[in-house]
Amino acid sequence: MDRLGWTQNCEEYVWFDDMEWYSIDEIVNWRPEERIVSSPLIVPFAHTGGGDDWGWYIEDINNPIVVLCYHDDTIAKVYAKNFEEALFRHILEYVSESNIDCIDEAKEHILNWKNAFGRHFKTEWNNEIENILSLELKQYKEIRFKVNYTYNVLLTPQEVELLIQKYIFFDKMDSEVVWDIG
Repeated sequence: MDRLGWTQNCEEYVWFDDMEWYSIDEIVNWRPEERIVSSPLIVPFAHTGGGDDWGWYIEDINNPIVVLCYHDDTIAKVYAKNFEEALFRHILEYVSESNIDCIDEAKEHILNWKNAFGRHFKTEWNNEIENILSLELKQYKEIRFKVNYTYNVLLTPQEVELLIQKYIFFDKMDSEVVWDIG
């Protein structure tokens, strides 16, 4: 990614919603005492706009899983079995969240991600992304305790959850690991 310019502020940069890449230099020169993540088992590779860190959890160095380390907690959420599955899950979750105001812009982002990452995806994942690109926005009403909110989505959170279950679910998904050993 770094060699392709995807992590650098240039024309080749790949913007990915709420997963802002660290450069290879930032990853290699990571100083835990200067950052929130202080575990030797987590190698951060990106951050959210809210200050949380995305990282590879390398308990098994041959099969690093992707975790999301919350800046205001010592717990990380296991997000995906590998980097490719994390990218695919993130695309799926993007299309079901309340941040889609302009369908053309959203579809442009999704197409850019498919073009950048699709060669690393399974055929059926790319087929799902193509299907998403053919959809129109629909209203989704979120109702839970003290929340009654309607927003536009391409897929509902429930539809996305079914796709996650179908394609990338694994036994550790959404479990927790402790990242702060300080």
